Amino acid sequence: MDTSETTATRRCPNCDQEIDAESESCPACGTLFVEAFCDAHGERRAVGACIICGRRVCEDCGSAERGYCVCSAHSDIPVFEGWAQVYTTPEELEAQLIRDNLQAEGIDAEILSQKDRTLTFDLGDFAHIRVLVPAFSWLDARRVLQGRMDEVGEVSFACPSCGAAYEAGDVTCRSCGAELPRAMA
Repeated sequence: MDTSETTATRRCPNCDQEIDAESESCPACGTLFVEAFCDAHGERRAVGACIICGRRVCEDCGSAERGYCVCSAHSDIPVFEGWAQVYTTPEELEAQLIRDNLQAEGIDAEILSQKDRTLTFDLGDFAHIRVLVPAFSWLDARRVLQGRMDEVGEVSFACPSCGAAYEAGDVTCRSCGAELPRAMA
């Protein structure tokens, strides 16, 4: 007899994301599946749930104009098809280390790079390498990164095994000897 539970799923009618059938909102776009009221203005009907924090928002508190819903506190976070930018850098190795450290913390993370390796000059915004996490994981990822920032706001890297700081390029932890996350070439 199979005792494992399977979670029923459905597709969001707005963004086609596969989600838990019991979800009250889509974590990828914020579409509400239940009648709900704004968390800040209890008498107003909510237009969606913020994909970053889950707060239910009315038209005055948020926006669903971009195909996804965000509250006013998170409206400036760049979002790409359900993935929110948590970090940006011009350095690919730094982006890879950030991604690897977030993954070591159990947070799904990916890199979006528009950097053209054939050009020798800076392309401005197009040269940025973005570290993205699912929008619903943005707050957790941000807490992880803020917990690793040094006094000048730079993210310092830590060994996933012991938490000791390490420098970009280190292969093993100087403290415990564990293999460190490697940047993929």
